[in-house]
Amino acid sequence: MAKLFAFFFVFVSFFCTFAVDMLEKINGIVLRTVKFSDNKLIVDLFTLSHGRQSFATTISHSVHGRSQMAFWSPLSMVEFYADIRPNTTFVPKTKDVRLIFIFSDIPYNPMKSTISLFLAEFLSASLRDEQQNIPLYRYLETSLMYLDGVKDSSSIANFHLIFLLKLTRYIGILPNIEIQSVTDGQSQPLFDLASSTYTYSIPSHRHFLSIDESAALPLLFRFDFSTMYLLKLSRQQRTRFLEVLELYYRLHVPSFPRLKSIDVLHEIFS
Repeated sequence: MAKLFAFFFVFVSFFCTFAVDMLEKINGIVLRTVKFSDNKLIVDLFTLSHGRQSFATTISHSVHGRSQMAFWSPLSMVEFYADIRPNTTFVPKTKDVRLIFIFSDIPYNPMKSTISLFLAEFLSASLRDEQQNIPLYRYLETSLMYLDGVKDSSSIANFHLIFLLKLTRYIGILPNIEIQSVTDGQSQPLFDLASSTYTYSIPSHRHFLSIDESAALPLLFRFDFSTMYLLKLSRQQRTRFLEVLELYYRLHVPSFPRLKSIDVLHEIFS
């Protein structure tokens, strides 16, 4: 009996050690959540180590459980442990979840919270099949921290526009904004959104910018988060800017949908 007990103890110890070793620390940014049952959620995140990944999590009905919902708010930055197994349909479960960074202003600022909801939907659509991309993850991380801390209202109003412009670089759809000079043909180039480059002939489709918009595009790419307060746009110009960006992503990201939150964004800046 003593030998049997000793064998059982060793087996249990080995199994527990093996199970712990299977758990991996995950850093991720929440893109969306789907309610799976009364107390279970399926959470889509863009993770540092695995790119786009879904996880299952349980939310209890206690006061503590309700507070856990803050972990899974759109664009929350979280850290947890999970057992991720390659080449399987198994949805890993989260364990020991904590917030990496606690937003101090985004949840309470109507403009910022609306922008964050829009960006979460936008990223969920544009990062549908994104694999591990550490520069992209760091860009998202630092951008969201900047949004949380920025105070200038002009900067807040332009944040999502500059964010989406810069995002094109990290997901491989950066437009070619170099203008080639010509000696004949049309004197002013047009930017073709479909081919993502300038042209001196009118495209056969309707997805191109006007002469004025085409001329302004290289200037827009010079702005960053630290200088975006200098970008003075009317409501109409800001709406048009966002429409062009959404169209560009729909042309270059497979299965990119029309976004529901874009109308809310237009409304709050009206």
